[in-house]
Amino acid sequence: MHITAEKIKEAAEALESTELKSFMFQEPTAGPLTRRRRSSRSTGRSRRSTRGTRRSTRRSTRGTRRSTRRSTRGTRRSTRRSTRGTRRSTRRSTRGTRRSTRGTRRSTRRSTRGTRRSTRRSRRSTRRSRRSTRRSRRSTRRSTRRSRRSTRRSRRSTRRSRRSRRSTRRSRRSTRRS
Repeated sequence: MHITAEKIKEAAEALESTELKSFMFQEPTAGPLTRRRRSSRSTGRSRRSTRGTRRSTRRSTRGTRRSTRRSTRGTRRSTRRSTRGTRRSTRRSTRGTRRSTRGTRRSTRRSTRGTRRSTRRSRRSTRRSRRSTRRSRRSTRRSTRRSRRSTRRSRRSTRRSRRSRRSTRRSRRSTRRS
């Protein structure tokens, strides 16, 4: 209930329609000093008119008071509702932002953990591959050394056998000559 200009106009018109306006704008008549006894009819009418104006003014004031009370109550309720709604919306928004931030933190933690693990694994695998290549190189070197040694030994043995053969031939020749 909002107090608008139209309602104020209606209230003013209602006051005008009553006898209050005519009573207000009456000119005060200075009567004679000696009071005359008025007839009972005239006094009864005047009393009735004043009673009616009083009742109408009381009714109008009560109506205006009620309307103002209703309007103030309605505005208070609306403001309370709006404040409650804003509080709820802010709470919801803050909850949603907290949840989203938690999710992002978790996801970032998971991603960082995953990347760390993958990097560790890749480093381990590269180290293992390097070790295996070193071992293979060592083994190849050893095998080549062994093969070289064996070839040298075989060569030496062949040379010795040749020498021994030559010496035996010479000895035979010398025995024949003698």
